[in-house]
Amino acid sequence: MRRFGRALGRGLLALAVPVAALTVFGPYEEVDLTASFDARKFGEGVQVYFESVESRFDDITPGTEKRVVWAGQAETRTPVSVLYIHGFSATSEEVRPVPDRVAAGLGANLVFTRLTGHGRTGVAMLEGTPKAWMQDTAEALAAAAHVGDRVVVIANSTGAALATVAALDTDLAQNIDAMVLMSPNYGLNSVFAPLLTWPAARYWLPPLAGREIELPVRSEAYERFWTTRYPSQAVLPMAAMVNAVREMDLSDTDVPVLFWYSVGDKVVRPDLAAEVAAAWGGPVAVSLVPPGAADDVHGHILAGDIVSPSQTQATVDGILNWLKTQGFE
Repeated sequence: MRRFGRALGRGLLALAVPVAALTVFGPYEEVDLTASFDARKFGEGVQVYFESVESRFDDITPGTEKRVVWAGQAETRTPVSVLYIHGFSATSEEVRPVPDRVAAGLGANLVFTRLTGHGRTGVAMLEGTPKAWMQDTAEALAAAAHVGDRVVVIANSTGAALATVAALDTDLAQNIDAMVLMSPNYGLNSVFAPLLTWPAARYWLPPLAGREIELPVRSEAYERFWTTRYPSQAVLPMAAMVNAVREMDLSDTDVPVLFWYSVGDKVVRPDLAAEVAAAWGGPVAVSLVPPGAADDVHGHILAGDIVSPSQTQATVDGILNWLKTQGFE
């Protein structure tokens, strides 16, 4: 028995060494949140630029491209512009027509971005990284500032995490005058979420948990405008990024924010949204939204014709009323 105990002890010690090494040295998912964009690239116009960069792909879902919805004549600035940043696995259509109606209420040009890997095939989701998504965000903010004197950012879920980073970046924040963060993703609402950021997770987690994630198809429109099946590895950069966002100095900003979320959100953790709101350096307003009975059963996508249509107009009214308090008419 003693011999067995010694052997077991040696075995556990041998296992502890590589585990400790993994914990200290990784590999961990790379999280680079630095980004910049040279607005001189818009020389021939923002829409011409967007069409050029999107033409590199032949598999983008029609209607989800990076683009501008002009309030009037194309390439004409408006006093305000609105930028919408969608969430993980979604597209610009996620909560529409909320951004459209807010933009209409402000007489604003409306900019839609498309995060790297999104609005294409499931395999394309593997192209997404925090660095690439932040670059998309920097590009979109520059576009919004190019077509509007003041910029209102509306962002949902993981898009809200990206907007948070931008507001904490001295250079990027110059192109943000107000933000509406809907169901912000600062951590997934799952007991298994910590596993996503463990060392070497991209190597050992897919064989254990499954190599693909497949979301239930809620409707024909949902199937078209969300990526409902993609490699499970695609989630890891997102999980690492939102963890990093929580560690940032949230007081180092003066950007006003409206946090718009549900305490019943089953996709991301609403308690973390509350913590971020409490620590935010700029003016803060919080709207806790009770999900409608006929809307998103997960309490996450809180407006939009595809998932939560009964909440759409109330969301638009709430955003516009708050923007009035920030000097937007």
